[in-house]
Amino acid sequence: MKDTTVPGLSVETRRGFIVLSLPAQISWQNYAGIREGVNKALSLATGGPSPERRRTGVVVDFGDTVLLDAAGLVLLARAETRAQLLGCPLRAVVPALSAHVRRALHLTGLARLVPVFPDIASATDAPVPAPVPAGAAGNVDTTHVLDAIRALHPGDAGLTPTPPAPSELKITTTEAGDGDHTVVHLSGVLDEVTVPRLGETLTSLVEGDLRHLMVRMHERLGIRCDPLPILLGIRWRVAAEGGCLALPALPTRLREIIDREGLGSVFTGCRSLEDRLLSSAEPA
Repeated sequence: MKDTTVPGLSVETRRGFIVLSLPAQISWQNYAGIREGVNKALSLATGGPSPERRRTGVVVDFGDTVLLDAAGLVLLARAETRAQLLGCPLRAVVPALSAHVRRALHLTGLARLVPVFPDIASATDAPVPAPVPAGAAGNVDTTHVLDAIRALHPGDAGLTPTPPAPSELKITTTEAGDGDHTVVHLSGVLDEVTVPRLGETLTSLVEGDLRHLMVRMHERLGIRCDPLPILLGIRWRVAAEGGCLALPALPTRLREIIDREGLGSVFTGCRSLEDRLLSSAEPA
């Protein structure tokens, strides 16, 4: 079945796998459309509530694709993150002749996260390992891969945007009132400077034995960079300990990012506190 949004992108089913064949060239110019195709393939593979519609997994076929910049590597790293959260096996096909793509996957560590096969037949023939228990997903983290991609493409404008002037981020914490959850209130701006501070704060809370966190973002919080790697890392860490990281009342831009990546169900609390929090007053 052809995907009309991106020329050369197609989806088919082979031996129970959803196989997504990529276009001849991948760059930031067609990244959004291809990412949408990957998300659709993962959705098709999980099949929703009907077990008979579920597939064995997803195979991303690079074929003779040329990577014009870092977009293709970022695409695979993001796909692996979502596949792990959905419990969907993800595999990549890179022909032996595509040495440049294989080299990039090995240099960035992607080949250690996503099994790489020389053709579709071998990718769909290989046995699927037993499902990973829910808590074990916390061991999967693509942060180091994304760092390696940036190191491999230091001049890529899609990876290294010019950071804005340093901005303030106000972080305060309150008790949720249920005896379990801690609410982290954010106001100001999330950018290249302040997002690491948010990560340090959340990490210190977790190391202080707080496992149930809710991050409330002010409706006017500025979003100048993607905070998902930090938030996902904390979420995996607390989930492995039986905790949660909830994101109620998200700013529009961050909601769009999370919905685009299909991660809406990941950031939910283990109890229904959203109504209470939304009706409570903001801290002074």
